[in-house]
Amino acid sequence: MKKITQLSIVILLLIFAFLPFKTVTAEASLSPTVVYDVPISSLHPTQAGIGKIQISYKLTEYLANDAALTASFFEDFNEDNGYIKGNYLTADTQTPKQDKNLLKTVNMREELGALVNPALGSLSVQVVIGPHKEYYAIDGHHGSNTNQLIKEMTGLGYDKINVAVIADYSDLDEKTFWQTMLAQKYMYPKAYNVATHQYETISGLKLPKQMNNQLFVNDPFRGLNYFWRSTAINKDTISVPFAEFYWGEFMSRTHEFDDLNFQTPDDYQTAFERGNAIFEKLIAGDAKYTHLFSEVVTQQYGITANQIGLQDSYSAAKLAKQQDKLDTAKAYMFSHPNLTTSNQAVFDGNTPVEPPTSEDSSTDDNTSTSNDETSSTDSADSSSSASASDTSGSDTNASDTATSSTASDDSSSSESQKNSSERETSSSTDAAISPAEQTHSSDKTATTQIADSTLPHTGDSPIHFWLILLGAACVITAGIKFYRLKE
Repeated sequence: MKKITQLSIVILLLIFAFLPFKTVTAEASLSPTVVYDVPISSLHPTQAGIGKIQISYKLTEYLANDAALTASFFEDFNEDNGYIKGNYLTADTQTPKQDKNLLKTVNMREELGALVNPALGSLSVQVVIGPHKEYYAIDGHHGSNTNQLIKEMTGLGYDKINVAVIADYSDLDEKTFWQTMLAQKYMYPKAYNVATHQYETISGLKLPKQMNNQLFVNDPFRGLNYFWRSTAINKDTISVPFAEFYWGEFMSRTHEFDDLNFQTPDDYQTAFERGNAIFEKLIAGDAKYTHLFSEVVTQQYGITANQIGLQDSYSAAKLAKQQDKLDTAKAYMFSHPNLTTSNQAVFDGNTPVEPPTSEDSSTDDNTSTSNDETSSTDSADSSSSASASDTSGSDTNASDTATSSTASDDSSSSESQKNSSERETSSSTDAAISPAEQTHSSDKTATTQIADSTLPHTGDSPIHFWLILLGAACVITAGIKFYRLKE
């Protein structure tokens, strides 16, 4: 029996010696999914459209006469990076004095080397690691594009942000990756085509390759959703991603905006007023609009109006304030041509990504079924996308840009084109850097090593640990029987 015990101990020691345990730094234990100081230019979008009228308003809030950054900028920038209401740690992991004024005056990360405290705050920019270890942002598109624009237009601001990694699909090929992203609802596979007045399904391969205003479709409904807040939409009750796009799909399907091309301030004003009237009737229970919403959103996506922020009552008292914001945004947008462009090239030659089948992926069956129904519903829309052509001069430039191998700027300035090309080159270099290498190299205490076991991953899994133990038990049992037979 003594020999059996000795043999068992030796076997167990050998097994535990070779178990693939992963190490995590002290900082990673505080926030194991945070990666600090990631270049915005290295982030890959997961949607093709942005609301440029919303970005225009944010620029007026963040820039004091285009010459200085405002308190509003710093407050929003720090919040996006996970520093909200003093919820951060200094580089030595000690909580500093929670001076809220710091949030409105400095970049917390740059000035203090601050780390995110996961128990108190959260990041606004979440990413998935995709093929070639590149980051795909599943939100934060408007904030990222706004920060990039500020840097390009004025040289002010910051071009790096903190991100939260929520999944690692780096071992998937590109096709399977996009299938998985669609099934998990980590991407929005449509964009509003102003030429056809409808949302058309697009391929993940046609999405912009980086956060660059010129590479995105201008979605007027996505932008106007910002100004429909408070009167009809409560952003704090939104519980699903891409909520504003679902409202856009609903609005476009009313066909009450088909006469607008959104090339003038008057078109935005008209759409704003019509949208408010539709929201007011929808909230009041109008049969026409409640039925249409059910058909367009609930039946297609399984999402209710409450989940995407519809208020219980229409607040007409808030209308004047929202109108003032829109007036400010319109004036700024139409005085900056780079904010009025729309990259219509994303609609050309699309082969929409299909959700995974049971043979393609092991993702959740319910999610796959839901997205499969979505894809089949949109097939009619996508078939017309290839014929959608750009008729405006500025959009023609945007189309040329997207079909180029570099991300050149659509504006008429050759200097702007040069800068954009340089950003694309920089992005290619940054994207090749692994997640751990993209952390702040000068601040060793801030380096975060991501523990794979904390992320949804198609590779390593805790089940491997139990399989190894089961194997060990089998070996020990076999050894005992062998010795008993020998004795």
